[in-house]
Amino acid sequence: MNPQNAAADPEVSCFLTANAGSGKTSTLVNRVARLLLRGAKPEHILCVTYTKAAAAEMQGRLYERLGGWAVAEDAALAEELRKIDENPDDLATARALFAKALETPGGLKIQTIHAFCEKLLRRFPLEAGLSPSFQVLDDLVARDLAQKALEGLLTLPEGAHRDHLIRTLKAQKFEQLLTQFIYQHDRIREALDHLLADAKRNDLSFSGYLFKRLDLDPPMTPEQVVDAFAEQLNWDMMPELARSLATVNTKGNQGLSETLLRLSEAHKGGEPFDFEALYAVFYTAKGEPRKELCSTKSTQADRDTLERWREPLAEAIEKRKAAETALNTLYTLQLFEDFSAIYQDLKRRTGALDFQDLISRAKRLLSGASMSQWVLFKMDGGLEHVLVDEGQDTSGDQWDIVKALTGDFFAGASAPVFQARIERTVFAVGDEKQSIYGFQGAKPDLFLGMRTYYQTLAKQAKKPFVVPQLVQSWRSLPQVLGFVDKAFDGPDLSEALNFTADPIIHDAGRSERSATVELWPPIYPLAVPDLDDSDDENVAPVDASGVAPAKRLAQQLAFHIAQDIRQGRSVICKSSRKARPMHAGDVLILVRKRDALFEHIIRELKQAGVPVSGADRLKLSDHIAFQDLRALMRVCLQAGDSLSLAAVLRSPLCDLSEDDLFTLTRVEKASLWQALNRLAEDNPRFSEAQNFIGWALSEAPQRTAFDFLGLVLNRRDGAGRTQRQRFVTRLGVECEDVLDETLNLALKGEGVGAIGLIDFLNLCEFNASEIKREQEEGGDRVRVMTVHGSKGLEAPWVVLPMAPGFKSTRNDDLLLTSDDGDLLLSARGRDGDPQAVSALKAVRSLREAKEGLRLFYVALTRARDRLTLCGYRGSRAANGPFPDWYDLAQDGFDRLPREAVTAVELDTVVEFGAPKDQESSEKAELLLFGERAPLMSAEAQAAQTQTGLPAFVTAAPTPDPEADVVWRAVSQLSDEDRADEDRAPSPLAEQRGQGRFGRGLKIHKLFEILPALPVADRDNVAARWLKRQPDLDDAQREEIRQAVMGVLTDARFADAFGPNSRPEVALAGQVGVNARGEAVFMSGRIDRLVIGPERVLVIDYKSNRPAPDTAEEAAADYQRQMAGYVALLRQIYPDKSVEAALLWTDGPKLTPLSEALVNLRLSEIRGH
Repeated sequence: MNPQNAAADPEVSCFLTANAGSGKTSTLVNRVARLLLRGAKPEHILCVTYTKAAAAEMQGRLYERLGGWAVAEDAALAEELRKIDENPDDLATARALFAKALETPGGLKIQTIHAFCEKLLRRFPLEAGLSPSFQVLDDLVARDLAQKALEGLLTLPEGAHRDHLIRTLKAQKFEQLLTQFIYQHDRIREALDHLLADAKRNDLSFSGYLFKRLDLDPPMTPEQVVDAFAEQLNWDMMPELARSLATVNTKGNQGLSETLLRLSEAHKGGEPFDFEALYAVFYTAKGEPRKELCSTKSTQADRDTLERWREPLAEAIEKRKAAETALNTLYTLQLFEDFSAIYQDLKRRTGALDFQDLISRAKRLLSGASMSQWVLFKMDGGLEHVLVDEGQDTSGDQWDIVKALTGDFFAGASAPVFQARIERTVFAVGDEKQSIYGFQGAKPDLFLGMRTYYQTLAKQAKKPFVVPQLVQSWRSLPQVLGFVDKAFDGPDLSEALNFTADPIIHDAGRSERSATVELWPPIYPLAVPDLDDSDDENVAPVDASGVAPAKRLAQQLAFHIAQDIRQGRSVICKSSRKARPMHAGDVLILVRKRDALFEHIIRELKQAGVPVSGADRLKLSDHIAFQDLRALMRVCLQAGDSLSLAAVLRSPLCDLSEDDLFTLTRVEKASLWQALNRLAEDNPRFSEAQNFIGWALSEAPQRTAFDFLGLVLNRRDGAGRTQRQRFVTRLGVECEDVLDETLNLALKGEGVGAIGLIDFLNLCEFNASEIKREQEEGGDRVRVMTVHGSKGLEAPWVVLPMAPGFKSTRNDDLLLTSDDGDLLLSARGRDGDPQAVSALKAVRSLREAKEGLRLFYVALTRARDRLTLCGYRGSRAANGPFPDWYDLAQDGFDRLPREAVTAVELDTVVEFGAPKDQESSEKAELLLFGERAPLMSAEAQAAQTQTGLPAFVTAAPTPDPEADVVWRAVSQLSDEDRADEDRAPSPLAEQRGQGRFGRGLKIHKLFEILPALPVADRDNVAARWLKRQPDLDDAQREEIRQAVMGVLTDARFADAFGPNSRPEVALAGQVGVNARGEAVFMSGRIDRLVIGPERVLVIDYKSNRPAPDTAEEAAADYQRQMAGYVALLRQIYPDKSVEAALLWTDGPKLTPLSEALVNLRLSEIRGH
């Protein structure tokens, strides 16, 4: 029996450990299907998943499996049953399962633990002490309640502990502490409950228990520690200590000696002890021991004297730090209890539960002494098999619920009322190597502990229990898995991943061809230009930011991805297992966090013309579209808010330029709104902006925030475009999600009383909403996301760009918690942390470092065919217990057989740089393990593109004898026969190369992207874009750049690329009726459309050389094309004159078409 079938055996309980890509979801589906085949009722099976997406995928795959069985041929179905070790004669039973599952009341129980707990509490609300109509809070409402709880906390009349913390902590740290109360409430609550229970077991008050944990028994305040130290000082020896210091004849020591003498005199005079002064004698301002107290001139007696004073002082300092920590922790937890009480009270008043309440209430219901037996009795007849997915990420509370549900499965306590056809079972699948959600409470060692727990139960009950392991991966090719094994080779690395020193081993189930694993050399910072040595007086240090390592790495990646897509690098099709040309959707780029590198990658891919899906998560308040709408609402509340008004005017809402803003600000003795009103009469752009702002000011007072935003986004401008369309045109498709979420936030805000604009703005101040954009496999865009977001995904080509010296975002947490329930406040003072806090920090750092290794493992195992590892170096080096990711990758290559790794020259478009002590090399070499995937020929690419298409896709449609409509492309608008030399050839005549049309396509592309950029950036962007075109040489690149920039910098063409112009406008419609009575329709795409107040100008770019002097000398096809555009635009703008012109890059020159020429060509199109 293979491991998958052994794990799916419905007769035995099982804890399955599965490597990445080894088919754990298939095993889960097989097990549920086999349970149904053996007679288990669908409603008696519970499958708990980690996410809603996982639940939906598993349910879809199960229904697909059962549905396939329902319609399969006998022989095929029998073979399917045989493969999963079921009786091939049970055909009728297998076919009936699909209908049985569909007809199950409430459907199959494949759901998240939160969904299960919600249903459980709704079934037993009175037993759980809840209102039957309780509601579950979403994140927005929960955060709003938490914010109200903080406001209530700060207004409590009595708050000595609060006031102490405000005095002790800086304002920023106190605010940080309150933020932790909100976002780590459940973790703090769990640790605090553990401490309270431990204190009760030890028969101690909580304060006494806390001080004892810090070795302060009896409890002492910091002041009491200092007083005790002062009492045990040998004051008579103070002058001797001063003389010992004076023997080291330095200016500093003379001052310290004088300090000691002052302290001695003050003590004799009965003055209070100045502990800080004595501290300054032995320690620097940074809290470090002074090194210059003793020197070679000091006698041994002097050294002994100093040491006798230093040791008790060091002990006192440690005790004072511990006392401060204990006191601050006590006050913080008292403050937290106040916050928690207010927060819980707010939830009770609204009859609501948050997500953690669902877990804790369900756990209490199932585990409590009063009602648990009754609830389990009522549930027992309805639950026979429990399956847990992603066991390594299941938290302790969630496992407690599973234990309560399955405890009787092995004890047999409910046997008299339980009648099952097969043994009740528990099944869990997970991989401790993929536990990456520690910040959500997941503990990978808990999964192993639960395995031992159930093994013990099964052994005691003499019931079968298996622990198979799936090591064979069906996702990745052998070279990818071989590299993964080498990257984590070593007992320390293995222990961090799977908690044993046993080596990590993967077995590949695929072998279609060799994979590609490549390690690029790191990119280093470049030296800042020295102004004294530079020949260019304009070079300044700020220029160095343009060549930051992260940006250069993103440029290099974008170049290679674009090149491989363009050249047809092959990948293996997942379904057919055959080679096909890659496309953008085959690339998955994984980063550790959404930082500058993340943004650079998305930006550079767009610049390179590679389709990219954008960020996988967007923080709403950080997106410019949200900020623009927020600024508009501020203007509507206060028109004199010039800063917000300036933001609105520059936004897509008004689309004014920087020059326009400067013009407005030069108006004397006027606010920005007043200046806009004054200049609106003489400037159409200002007039349109003034109309929009005036309309918004009139609408806002009478609308809710949701209604107002809806009206704004659906309002049309003079060209007929909605404001939503203007946002998308300017900011990209991803802003659609931002606009939708803004409307959603406004609608949710009404549920918490944020109805008007000012309420909505207040809500926005504390809103931390994130938009999670699903990026499943199958699209045609490069996916860029964090490794956490990639869990469960895969791609033919995975790129892992690595930043140096990663630092955890949680290193600044003030409240530190540990796995064993410890909890202390870290408010580091001048003395530093006490040993207990330092120990907690060290434990946390090690825990996070191990999770970082598991995160690296998850990233590597997303790759199917190709894995590219790259990175850059910075000033911050890794200082954790393990190497950083790039060093781990380099170590992995070093462990591979030398003959299996080859060095290959890397085609570079940026400077890679070198370490400070080395010379930079012009050549860069990557390390290659495996083989490069071959490029596919043009013929093979074309064949693959057509492979598998149904016949109707390529078959000619059957003519309709009743049809009286003729559709024409813009180049086929005339019925007359024309000689080839009189026809403008199709721009698709040449696919590659610097031929006539290859050149034209590149010029068109630059005219499309450059006008949207700031004028100062256009030339640089054009040069970079052309440099990435592999079919051009330097001379050709320069010729095209000059041709394009010659047009864009020519004042004669300013209107063509001004704010009233739009690029790439699609157009379709009827241009007339031909001589046969058929309606003639045309479709095309206008290169540039200029819409003015009285006229419309349609422009088409032409790159022919030499350019004709007049439009009459141009090719007839060009003339007919422009005439067709004019005919359609006249219908759209009947009140404006419509003109057409050809813009020739050779010259450059603009040749307008006369009205007579347009009408002549229109008559030809219509056949008159």
